[in-house]
Amino acid sequence: MNFAETVIESYKKVLEDHPVKLEPSLEAALGAESGLDSLGLVNLMIEIEESLDISLESVLIEIRSSQKLSDIVRLVEKAYQAVGK
Repeated sequence: MNFAETVIESYKKVLEDHPVKLEPSLEAALGAESGLDSLGLVNLMIEIEESLDISLESVLIEIRSSQKLSDIVRLVEKAYQAVGK
């Protein structure tokens, strides 16, 4: 399972309607300047959950304090392994 690819593809989907087109990178800083405000982060989580058929509830607090997409990749992998997939 390629978690980085899933996160990047989900990020692209969330930002489809964003006025500024940004090239997604695992080192991209999260925040309003990256197009991922608090609502965008929720949408990203939903997109990832649906893609992988998992819940990210167990890592929710850590995701909210993530600084980069690479942090989210690590947390998605942690949540995925926790459900024994």
